[in-house]
Amino acid sequence: MNKIYLILIITAFYYNVFGQKERKLIRDGNKLYFNMKYPEAESLYKQAYNFDTTSLEANFNFGDALYKQGKFENAETEFIKLTQRNNISKENLSTIYYNAGNSQLKQSEEFIKNKKLEEAIKTVEKSIESYKNSLRNNPSDIDSKYNLALANNLLKELKKQQQQQNQNQQENQNKDEESDKKDKENKDKDQSKSNDDDGDGIPNDKEKKSQNTDTDKDKTPDYKDTDSDNDGIPDNYEAGKDPKNPKDTDKDGQADFKDIDSDNDGIPDNKDPDALPQNVQMSDKDAQRLLKYIEKMDNETNNKVKLEKANNHKIPVDKDW
Repeated sequence: MNKIYLILIITAFYYNVFGQKERKLIRDGNKLYFNMKYPEAESLYKQAYNFDTTSLEANFNFGDALYKQGKFENAETEFIKLTQRNNISKENLSTIYYNAGNSQLKQSEEFIKNKKLEEAIKTVEKSIESYKNSLRNNPSDIDSKYNLALANNLLKELKKQQQQQNQNQQENQNKDEESDKKDKENKDKDQSKSNDDDGDGIPNDKEKKSQNTDTDKDKTPDYKDTDSDNDGIPDNYEAGKDPKNPKDTDKDGQADFKDIDSDNDGIPDNKDPDALPQNVQMSDKDAQRLLKYIEKMDNETNNKVKLEKANNHKIPVDKDW
């Protein structure tokens, strides 16, 4: 997975002076690249691209230099842009998709390190599609075949982790609900009614300016509504750790549980990962296990690639596309 292709300049002569300048910049960038001076190579590739924005080599190698610096998301963006070009040979298109897949798979590692399971799954799924596209354009590419197998195996592991985490969370949620039910039963009903009618932890006086305050216009006053802004996120989650002083993320004077865009980023809370409850949380132990699994699979993949290339054997691939 760590391997990434670079396009080299073979043409020795170019009539256009700008073409000559662009190719010299790329050649100089390649020298820096092979000497592992990636930031300097990135700069030259970018200059070459400014001379000729149609240059496949400049754009492609620019993405490579970003990848080598660990800027995987930026590298992916460059490679995906290239796939949208016309008149690219199937071999080059296969290489572009292969590099895009590697950029996406590397991003998944970062998500795993940060225990972001959902994001890791999404990027692995994207890498699988990239490797498939690589093979659609060059069915004999060994590297793409093995990396596709690696990504598929990793996705299975992540899905197992997700299933286990969801199961654990459901069990915990059931326990919490049972505990909450018992707590409510033990509360003084009259006191509860006068101070927190909907039992969301937010005092009535924080939920209403008047007896009829109804943020989502559903004919249920906020002080009796467990989801006052009807965004699918419970008020007691949006209120934060101190419901008596409800959270107001964007400081607009409207508490998050009444604000459908609580951080004012233009993305409604019900579609904003930053606002949605984090249902799946990966443990440190699970994250480390998955990272070791990736390393093991990567080493095995590289060894298999070397062996197959040495033997020059064809590798069977089960196609599902």
